[in-house]
Amino acid sequence: MDNTLRDRLRRLGVKQGREGIVPLKPRAARSAFNIESLVPGREVFTNGGAYFVAETTYPLTHQHGERALTDVLRCDPRIAARLSHADSLAEADLSGLAFLDIETTGLAGGTGTLAFLIGIGTVESDQFVLRQFFMRSPAEEASLLHGVAESLQDRVGLVTYNGRRFDVPIVQTRFAMARRRFDLTSYPNLDLLPAARRLWRGRYENCSLGTLESAVLGLHRTEADVPGYLIPQLYVDYLRTGDAREVQRVIYHNAEDILSMVTLAAHILETFGDPVGETRSGVDCLRLAMWHDDNGDAEEAEAAYRTALARTRSVPANQKSTLYERYAVFLKRADRRAEAAPLWQKWAALADDDPKPCIELAKYYEWDAHDIEPAKEWAGRALVCVSHWRKGWERDEAWKEIQHRMERLERKHE
Repeated sequence: MDNTLRDRLRRLGVKQGREGIVPLKPRAARSAFNIESLVPGREVFTNGGAYFVAETTYPLTHQHGERALTDVLRCDPRIAARLSHADSLAEADLSGLAFLDIETTGLAGGTGTLAFLIGIGTVESDQFVLRQFFMRSPAEEASLLHGVAESLQDRVGLVTYNGRRFDVPIVQTRFAMARRRFDLTSYPNLDLLPAARRLWRGRYENCSLGTLESAVLGLHRTEADVPGYLIPQLYVDYLRTGDAREVQRVIYHNAEDILSMVTLAAHILETFGDPVGETRSGVDCLRLAMWHDDNGDAEEAEAAYRTALARTRSVPANQKSTLYERYAVFLKRADRRAEAAPLWQKWAALADDDPKPCIELAKYYEWDAHDIEPAKEWAGRALVCVSHWRKGWERDEAWKEIQHRMERLERKHE
């Protein structure tokens, strides 16, 4: 470069090479509120770099809501095996489970979503140990995953909340992106969300973990918590500023999620393991009867249906029709239509615009009881139900079918 051009560039403020470059300050020094100064934990060094882990221990007698952490260890592993569809858990020691929950940079998943906080809770030497692996920068991901893999070694399975669809696929993707061979999907996964929906869908506003904490576990979080939808932005803000004060709230949120998973797992396993227990409400018995029924467990299903019938006072009005319908279908399938008839009658009394129980009774009296008069009466009531429907092809088809039945009954009666 000739001297004339160099002089012109200098006058414009352009400097060559390293001249005038201010080196970046270390990340931790950019803020007085770095993660190490705010959260009890330690920095771990690996061959691939360092990561930060917060570690908290709880006695197994620790109460989280209305339950102690140790309650889950008294549960039947065979129920865990059935709910997770993993036979290997049937004979497992439940103290070998790992409770997994993550916080991410987004909810959509995919290769661009980072799991910047991975919480893992395990039972070790009569204590519950909660390790929360925090990614201080994306450059630490590979070393952080190394720590996660180490903490999951020798664990018999995972407990998650929507982990099959969210937590496990995201973490597995991060292992793949880091080119580390670790198959998280090979672990039996007791995902509590499907079981929670079996028990509580439609009974509460939703089946989120936060909702069930207050409704089922008797737990209310402190003001230190943060709504889940804010968490991705809080991490982005942390990367920009190095200020970890809001990250403390994210770590609290993650810890509460994991502790709630422990006590909720105990509640779910106990409930599914004893569907007719004295403390079970009628609606609990109904939900469990339906679960056993769907799984082909006829004996357990009928016991739960019978108990639900005996406890109908604790079955909400909008659930009673389901009880009568499902138990009647169960009995009809077992060729016990005479026992199903009273249930169809109770169902019909609750469903003014549903012709199905009336049609079932018309069939029963025609083909099983061989009594045409009540068969005609129930077919007529089915027609009345359909008359309440909005005009359209569905109403026309149902009307035509019932009218055909009534005409056949009239001919039989002649």
